[in-house]
Amino acid sequence: MANTKISALPTFTGNSTGVYLVMDSSGLTETYKVTKETFLAGSTGIPVTGSWTLSTGANTVSFTVTAGQSYVMWVNGNIPNGIVNWNATVTLSNSNVPVIGVQYGWYYLAGNALVLTSIPSQIIGTAGSISTSAPAVSNSNTFTFGITNNSGVSQVVYYGYTKVS
Repeated sequence: MANTKISALPTFTGNSTGVYLVMDSSGLTETYKVTKETFLAGSTGIPVTGSWTLSTGANTVSFTVTAGQSYVMWVNGNIPNGIVNWNATVTLSNSNVPVIGVQYGWYYLAGNALVLTSIPSQIIGTAGSISTSAPAVSNSNTFTFGITNNSGVSQVVYYGYTKVS
């Protein structure tokens, strides 16, 4: 593919999680690889997405973001007879203090194939009020979920977040 114009390359349509980008040093003396997620980590408004493969039974899964930022976050699993949804808008300061924000979780009880059993505990706040609550937290920039997979086979649940500041 030497000397191929970028405009002549095919468009990638797969999952880009973990994909490497190639970049040169400013002096064009060295070439590096960097994951897409690392390259875009400091950007605002660009979604970062991923997925978890849940085994049958109880699962504990998580994702981690950079402290000192604000985010919109989500979890979405949708299989026959099983839906789990969670979203949050949060602001983090340090990883050793609570996260201020709101979160909502829901699952399809009638189907029961996916059950949302726990949502992050470090998010505090009440609309229209000032909180001084200080629950004990560590690594508040890691958001952990309990999801039970009752479908009988492994299932994929997706998550993501967008940095807004």
